[in-house]
Amino acid sequence: MAEKKQARLTQQVQPENRFVTFYRETVAELRKVVWPTREQAQNLTIIVVVVVTAMALFLGGIDALLTQIFRFLLVR
Repeated sequence: MAEKKQARLTQQVQPENRFVTFYRETVAELRKVVWPTREQAQNLTIIVVVVVTAMALFLGGIDALLTQIFRFLLVR
């Protein structure tokens, strides 16, 4: 009986230990991360800015085109 109780206690994590465990696991995972070099980060940032700008222009153009089409259809 005492063995079952001991097994249950070892499986339960005390509230204050959860934060410590979370912190340790987070630090361990961050040590595994392969961070990009400064040059890679700059290149990827430029790519993201270009793609976002292109998509914004594309969607803005579609919006303007559809606005004109609906305006033409509704004025009739």
